[in-house]
Formats: sequence, C-alpha cells, structure tokens
Amino acid sequence: MNRPLRKRIMSKVEIAQLYSAGESTTVIAKKANVSPDYIRIVLKELRVPLRPRGSWKRKFKVNEDYFKTWSNNMA
Repeated sequence: MNRPLRKRIMSKVEIAQLYSAGESTTVIAKKANVSPDYIRIVLKELRVPLRPRGSWKRKFKVNEDYFKTWSNNMA
C-alpha cells in the first residue's frame, strides 16, 4: 500500500514563527499539509523550546519554587 507523498506548503521558519506565536502543532500541521509529528521534528531541528503536551488543557499553573522560601502565609 503506497501512501501519497505529502508536500510541505510552508517553510520551516514560518512553522517556527507560528508555534512561537502560540499556535498548536496540530493546527500548524493542517496548514502546512504535514503531520504533527513532522512539526515537532522541525521545531526540535530549529531548537525551538517545545511546550509540554496538553499544557493548553491545564487549569492551574504550579509554582515549583513555592517552598524554597518560607513565609507566614505557609503556616
């Protein structure tokens, strides 16, 4: 079974710019006519820092450094 080759219709720089502007890999993949996995490969190649998967679903942000300094509010 031969799958048709996909042609990327967007440059790698444009992909990185869209991702940096907050666009998801899935949306960029549809616009560029490629898979979301390919988008992640391009972003890693260009050394663009990736957001954690599913970060858009999280309701709360965790402050990892909260307990590094003690205050009366913590008691």
